[in-house]
Amino acid sequence: MTYFTRHRYAVVAVAATVCLLAGCSEKSSTANSTGTPQVASLQTSSAKAEPAGSVDDQRPLVPLDETNEDLENLRKAWGACVTAEGGPAYKNPRWVLANRSAKNDAILKKCRALEPETVEERQSRQDRPAFLDNQRQFYLCAKKAGYSLTTPDENGRFGLTKVGPNGDAQSPKIEACRIAAFAD
Repeated sequence: MTYFTRHRYAVVAVAATVCLLAGCSEKSSTANSTGTPQVASLQTSSAKAEPAGSVDDQRPLVPLDETNEDLENLRKAWGACVTAEGGPAYKNPRWVLANRSAKNDAILKKCRALEPETVEERQSRQDRPAFLDNQRQFYLCAKKAGYSLTTPDENGRFGLTKVGPNGDAQSPKIEACRIAAFAD
């Protein structure tokens, strides 16, 4: 390394250090009204509670090991919102998901923060590469457990080609594979 190259690095390092030290506080080298030197500190505003970045981030999370009762309890608030927004014809909140219309889309938008979200849905939305890795692990585990599966699509989603001796997509063995894959 030549003298000039080393000298350039030294100048950059000194300049960066000066900038960092000078930026810590406007009053780092002055004294307060009592004459006591002040300690350099970061100048930040007081901490405020900020709402989540999106409505989806406010949705209740369905635990991996949920029971049907747990899921129904999580859906109660969402169902009450859908019924309140849509009227008595909307007592089954899942109907609004299956029958898309402008009215149903407006209802879904108003009630979105209350609609339960699975671990897989949240991970797919927030960390796509991790979701795809976990989905691949789920597929490989289910395949190894003896399930006949469709080839995963570009989103990693797959299904059963037939119900065999292990049972259907809700059977204990396939649920164990799902939990093992997404339990991170």
